[in-house]
Amino acid sequence: MANPTMTREDVCRLLGRVAFGATAKDIDEWTGKPYADLVDRLLAVPTAPAGPDEAGRLLGATPGLAVGADFTARLWWMERMRSTPFPLLERMTLFWHGHFATAIKPPPLVPTAAQVVQQVETLRTNATGNFRTIVRLMTIDAAMLMWLNGNENRVPNPNENYARELFELFTLGKRPQVYTEKDIREAARALTGWFVVPGSELAVAFDAGRHDTGNKQVLGRTIVNKGAQEFLDVVDAALAQPVAPLFLAYKLVQEFAYVPRTRNVLTAPDPLVKKVAATLVSSDWDVAKAMRTLMLADEFRLGSALKGQQRVRQPVEQVVAACKALGVYADNGALLEPLTRMGQLLLTPPNVGGWPVGGGWLSPVTQLGRYDLAFLLSDGLSLNPGHLREMALHDYPDPDDLAGWTKLFGLPALSATTANAIRAFLAKRKSDPANERQAGVVALILSSPEWVVM
Repeated sequence: MANPTMTREDVCRLLGRVAFGATAKDIDEWTGKPYADLVDRLLAVPTAPAGPDEAGRLLGATPGLAVGADFTARLWWMERMRSTPFPLLERMTLFWHGHFATAIKPPPLVPTAAQVVQQVETLRTNATGNFRTIVRLMTIDAAMLMWLNGNENRVPNPNENYARELFELFTLGKRPQVYTEKDIREAARALTGWFVVPGSELAVAFDAGRHDTGNKQVLGRTIVNKGAQEFLDVVDAALAQPVAPLFLAYKLVQEFAYVPRTRNVLTAPDPLVKKVAATLVSSDWDVAKAMRTLMLADEFRLGSALKGQQRVRQPVEQVVAACKALGVYADNGALLEPLTRMGQLLLTPPNVGGWPVGGGWLSPVTQLGRYDLAFLLSDGLSLNPGHLREMALHDYPDPDDLAGWTKLFGLPALSATTANAIRAFLAKRKSDPANERQAGVVALILSSPEWVVM
């Protein structure tokens, strides 16, 4: 069927994977509607995305942000994820932030908070646009120049860090590796000359005196001296490789659907990877069209657990989805503690390779972080409801209404194990006040496997 009618499971899985979770209102609105209609609604993002203008100006355009700006920026972004009318745009921005992983360093080190937040703003503006454009912008981005030593890349001693990661992590991958050490060296030469203007923090410029003017051979392509334009040829050389669309398709499938089981994307691509890559080729790197192909595919929509086609939600997604379900503001500093324990602080990925994927988020340490989140939110609701919440207490289901709780959290169903654990808790605490019993249900659902895997 080209455009199937949405089941509740379809709504919960789609929005749980690409939009920080479904709400009870989403389930009521979209169950029974055409599946492609919701996909198209998600993709209908504005060219200049709307948002909290004052915060955007403060965090995205102000040099010299004060110490603590990373704290402010993280909370602002989480609240934007929770409240935005364009959740796929923020979800895609989070993906690109992990793909081009760049971390704030404490002063006086670099990149600074202002530089990384500016980079995120650039990624947001282009999140569903053209991948070629995104790579070009990241190549001469201030935070990236500082993060991967592009600021030091000059003749006669070019720095190879960015050229290496451009191929390995951003465009081509290593399964298979189609570039050589010579390609990296030659690309680094072509990228010489770009730097962050001293004293400006956010502005970048090109200095012809720092640039290697000789011819370069990159991935079989001769790049002649074009000065400031040579970085465009390096990006084009990378994206001309047959493996490039398969590599990006793999990353998209891994981020939004499941971790593909393949050792070589050229010789044995996963079926969904192959479909998404074909769209990237036919559309000349249109990210929105690639995402539409991904979301409409049976491999995404049906998500067979037997075939390993399920997805582990990242900690940031779990926190934002929980706040979204409960009507809790996400710009609360207390939320950063469980996120730290779970290992995912926005604007500070652990290294240039980004955060873990899939089962990498399932460990005793991350489980303890999930408990921290569950008890933080449940304690806040039971002890001081007005402190964390937008919604009135009576807007939550009755403690014993498991169907209502399941719907509130945007889940298609609770497993028998989770449902039995909740019933046992409620039976044991049947004489307790309603809000304390509600808080216990919240803690148990947020600690459940079905909250994490979908």
